[in-house]
Amino acid sequence: MTDKEKEEFFYIEAQKKVHKLRWFYIHLAGYVVVLGLVIWNLIIIEDTAYTDSILAINYSTIFIWGFFIVFHAINTFKERLFFSKKWEAKKLEEFLGKKNKTWE
Repeated sequence: MTDKEKEEFFYIEAQKKVHKLRWFYIHLAGYVVVLGLVIWNLIIIEDTAYTDSILAINYSTIFIWGFFIVFHAINTFKERLFFSKKWEAKKLEEFLGKKNKTWE
């Protein structure tokens, strides 16, 4: 693989990551808007014959869509979810650096 091919490959991979990130943020923004509307609906709901059904729909919307948001976040940030390899290498160097300084 030449340098130009590597650069093009990394550019395409970066584009894919940005595209996934963009759709996650759009999904998250939609969830926040709908969540606000559902909460508003829960606040203003009156006691009627259909109150239990409306509450069930509202709560199921919050929890099911919330589950899919979490799943989408895991799929989007799977490489850097909590402790990425880069973070581990950085911490390892940091601890080894401190250890070496204390032993000298």
